[in-house]
Amino acid sequence: MKKAQQKEELYQRFLNNEVTAAELDELLNFFEMGDEDQLRGMIANVLLHFPEPEAPNVVQQQHLNALHAGIAARIDGQIPVVAMRPWYGQLLFKAAASFIIFVFIGFLTYNYFEKSDQGENIQPACNCASLVTSSGQEIKLEDEKAGEVLARSGVKVKKTAEGQLVYTADPAITGSAAVMNTLVTPLGGKYKVLLSDGTSVTLNSGSSLEFPVGFHGTERRVKLSGEAYFEVSKDPSKPFIVQSGAATTRVLGTKFNVSNYPDEPVQRTTLLEGKVQFSGNGESALLQPGEQASLHKGRLQVAEVNTEDAMAWKDGLFIYKNEELSVIMRQLSRWYDVDVDYSTIPDRRLYVRINRDVNLSEVLGQFALTSNLKFKVEGRRVSFVK
Repeated sequence: MKKAQQKEELYQRFLNNEVTAAELDELLNFFEMGDEDQLRGMIANVLLHFPEPEAPNVVQQQHLNALHAGIAARIDGQIPVVAMRPWYGQLLFKAAASFIIFVFIGFLTYNYFEKSDQGENIQPACNCASLVTSSGQEIKLEDEKAGEVLARSGVKVKKTAEGQLVYTADPAITGSAAVMNTLVTPLGGKYKVLLSDGTSVTLNSGSSLEFPVGFHGTERRVKLSGEAYFEVSKDPSKPFIVQSGAATTRVLGTKFNVSNYPDEPVQRTTLLEGKVQFSGNGESALLQPGEQASLHKGRLQVAEVNTEDAMAWKDGLFIYKNEELSVIMRQLSRWYDVDVDYSTIPDRRLYVRINRDVNLSEVLGQFALTSNLKFKVEGRRVSFVK
């Protein structure tokens, strides 16, 4: 069953007094927004545009009261609505709730687009990548069946049934350190690899990771372009070093994220667990969990950040809090493999929280709803309509 249909049926069960406590919680989750003022403003605005209705069914009103209380608790305060009789306000709130839910399931996005493809058929990133061997052989992993992909210099490379690449090295064979592989995710792709030392790396779209098939010597060094999340296997005798452009991140065993896209002006490393040393342009900083180091125009800065926001891409979310629209669209262009007409982008900042596993049309639809933006999607090209 499609998600849109599931959401619609859930809301109908709610109106028919059939919804369970768990389903009511699920219904509340549909109202996730990036900023509480957005939610208050949206509901208040919608309420003003509905005609005066008749008195609601008592049972429905009980559910609406529960829904109203739940949402109010979620945003830590009462939702301001226009002054009106209690039952009238509650019924209008039902209309607003219905309106917002239908927006989230895509029934109203049409009004925010010029007539075009609308991005309905543009899917989110797939679990796909290419493995390039030291000899130049390119293996498209999405075309490979689960099992052994190749064997080189005492290292076996397997693809799991879950679509993960796993390297297993024979510690007695040291020649594998000189054999390099590169994992490349295309625009609109992502992939996970388990290196021979036990380090797990998840690559975001439009990224590449160069690494030795086996780790020997005094360090474990890899080279990253794009973005990746690392869970480094602990080995105090061999520090793990990520080279990303002009910056390096040095660790012994920890969890962190590195972002270094060529089209982004800032390189970032965000630490979740452990400690890492971030270096760039002759400067260095030792990060603590919850801190992010950034290198911008040769200047190194360290700041505390919300790690949930920094790791949203890995956790299947788009989370933006007062982010520049141009930055958001660059990320969308990589995730959905689309071209963006940046000459048409207005100077705006957005608050957004939405799943990454939806079609492009749903993402743009939420942008349009909360920010009064209009888009035109032609093929795989997105532009803004003034």
